[in-house]
Amino acid sequence: MKRVFVLGFLACAVSLCGCAAMQQYGTYQTDMFRGRQLMSDGDYKPALEDFMKAATAMPAEPYPYAFAATASYKRGDIDAASRYIQEAAGRDVQGDARVRILGYKALIFLKQGREREGLQALGDYIRAYEREYGPPNVREVRNVWQSGRVDIPALQQLLDEEIRVYESDIEQYRRSGTGWFAEKYGTATPVMAN
Repeated sequence: MKRVFVLGFLACAVSLCGCAAMQQYGTYQTDMFRGRQLMSDGDYKPALEDFMKAATAMPAEPYPYAFAATASYKRGDIDAASRYIQEAAGRDVQGDARVRILGYKALIFLKQGREREGLQALGDYIRAYEREYGPPNVREVRNVWQSGRVDIPALQQLLDEEIRVYESDIEQYRRSGTGWFAEKYGTATPVMAN
C-alpha cells in the first residue's frame, strides 16, 4: 500500500511539473510574441518588459535576452544592451539565437567606439550567418566588414533585415517542416519554436 501511495504521489508530482512547464512555455511564447510585435511598432520599453517576462518564464532560453538587447539598443541604452547580449551569448547552446547575438554584439561594440571588437564580432556574424543559413544576403555586410568603414545606422538596417529573414525561415521550418531549412536539413520532424 505504501508503495502504491508513493508511486501515485510521484505520478501526481510529475504531472504537476509537466503542467507547470507547459504553463511557463505558454507564458514565454505569449510574452515573446507580444514583445516582438511591440518592438516592430517601435514601442521598445514595453517590448523590453515583455522580453524580460519571457526570460523569467524560461530563464535558460537565449532569445528573450537577445531581443532585450535589441530593444535596449534601439532605445539608446547601450549599457543595458551590452549586459543582455552577454546573457544571451551565455545561454545560446543550440545556436539558433547566435545570428542575432553576433549582429547586435557587433553593433553594440561599434556604438561604444570599440571598433576592433565590433569588426571582429561582425566577422563572426558573417561566418555564423553563412554557416547556419547560407543565402548570399550577407554580401553587403561583408563589404562593410572588409572596408572597415562602418555607417552604424545603415549597418543596423542591413543586419535587422538579414536577421529577420533568417529567424522567419527558422520559425517556418519549426512550425511546418517546410522552407529553406527543410531543404538544408531534410524533412525532419519540426521542433517547437523558441
